[in-house]
This record gives sequence, structure tokens and C-alpha cells, in this order.
Amino acid sequence: MSATQPTQNLAVVRRLCEQWPWLMLTEFQQLMAPDCDYRNIPIAGDQHIGPVEAHKVLSRIREDWNVELSILNIVANDDRVLTERNEHFVHREGKKPDFHLPVMGVFELRDGKITAWRDYFELSQMKLAY
Repeated sequence: MSATQPTQNLAVVRRLCEQWPWLMLTEFQQLMAPDCDYRNIPIAGDQHIGPVEAHKVLSRIREDWNVELSILNIVANDDRVLTERNEHFVHREGKKPDFHLPVMGVFELRDGKITAWRDYFELSQMKLAY
């Protein structure tokens, strides 16, 4: 592993975490490996394989919600990146309450692409809006 690999991995994950609501499918494909395993851990059965499936799930959110994203902490070690983030959701039509979601993310990378993405959060905070 080169000394620049953690820095490159940080940049890949930072871009995804700061921009996922607005990224197009081609951008997901640039950031994620074809077999990337994306999971929202507290939701039973929530597993999506590949950038197409991840984009399909995440792009639906932007249809109904304005999303503000911020990374509080991000750290990389070899092929792993950990993030502590805040995601704030405001319903576009005002029909559902706004909600704030603190998220801990674990990312695994290979050859500059995300191969695994696991988000951990308190499900009850998200359920307020759904």
C-alpha cells in the first residue's frame, strides 16, 4: 500500500458522504466497486449490491427530501475509512416532520473504490418521518 492510499480513500469517501443526494449514477459507479455491499445496519434486510442498487435507493430520497450533509470526523487507515456524520432531512412538501440523523459509517476500499459501506444510526430518529 502506498502512503497516499489513505488520503485517496478519504477523498473518495468524503465525496460520497458530502454529495450522495446529488450524485448521478455514473458518479456512483466511479466511487463504488461493481460488487459494493451497501447496508443500513439497523434496518433488517437493507442490503444493496453495487452502485446501481445504491443509487436507486438513495436517489429516491432526494425526490421527497432536501438533505443537508456534514462530516464531523473522518479517519482512514489502510483500506478502511470511518466517518461520523450528520444528515438533516426537510420534507419538500412539509407533509412530514424534519429529522436529524447522526450516522457512523464504515467504508472498505480496494483500488480506490468502495467495496463495502455500512451505516449505523438510531432507527427511531428516522422513523419519526416515515
